Amino acid sequence: MLMDIISNSVLPGALALIMLGMGLSLTLADFVRFRQRLTPLLCALASLLLLLPIAAVTIAMIFKLPPALAVGLVLVGACPGGTFSNLLTHYARGDLALSVSLTAIASICVIFTMPLIVQFALILFLDEQRDITLPVLETMRQIFLLTICPVAAGMLINHRWPALASKCADPIKNIAGVLILAVFLSIIFAERDSFAMAFSRAALPVVLLNLLSVFVGGCVGYFTTSRTAERRAIMLEHTIKQEGLGIFVAMSLLGVTEMALPLMLNSLVGIIVGSMIVALSRFQRKRQSDQK
Repeated sequence: MLMDIISNSVLPGALALIMLGMGLSLTLADFVRFRQRLTPLLCALASLLLLLPIAAVTIAMIFKLPPALAVGLVLVGACPGGTFSNLLTHYARGDLALSVSLTAIASICVIFTMPLIVQFALILFLDEQRDITLPVLETMRQIFLLTICPVAAGMLINHRWPALASKCADPIKNIAGVLILAVFLSIIFAERDSFAMAFSRAALPVVLLNLLSVFVGGCVGYFTTSRTAERRAIMLEHTIKQEGLGIFVAMSLLGVTEMALPLMLNSLVGIIVGSMIVALSRFQRKRQSDQK
């Protein structure tokens, strides 16, 4: 009962609150300028949607994971960047507009890419073929409600009442961050037995995939833009995943709970690694400020 309330109400509400806070710090000009700077956006999307799933397949084969865990690891690679990456991008002083754009666009694209990737993984690791159909309209509706609507509302408030937006932006982001952390800890506690199993069997492959994702994100940022804020946004988008979508595919569409274990473990790994990136970014900014 408690988990149903958390997954159906508290978590979506917290994510929407995060996006509202992001919108309070954004203007339309933040997005329009990417019309002239499409290279970082498009290369990051290609990396998220194509390179990371290939990396996940490769790691699963190298470690010879059990079939269900191997498919679960591929699901980790196939998931788009999560909305929590937007909050971490804010804390790291990264480019919020790029982060939000990547999250929203990748979340829509993955509706079409994930079924193909998972189908391939099932054939490769389980030697079976299943028809996987994501609920396209419902998924797009949820993405619209949890990302586009709150961001648009925040931007409207920022446009009409900039003083109010400036006053409320940080408190809303901080409250949402604490709420997300509480939800995450609640899920870990409720699924502690599953987490223990995932840690013992798939910890190293999951950690390796996450670190490789960070490295790929760093390379994409380095070779496509000279702006530090954009590089941070791209790197964090590769670090934080929308594991909820992968868990839905594993448990609801495929009916294999074990496939969800790498996804749950990656939630923990992603937050730890993402927080380290934020801490390092803030330390670098402070050091640069002290040297001036």
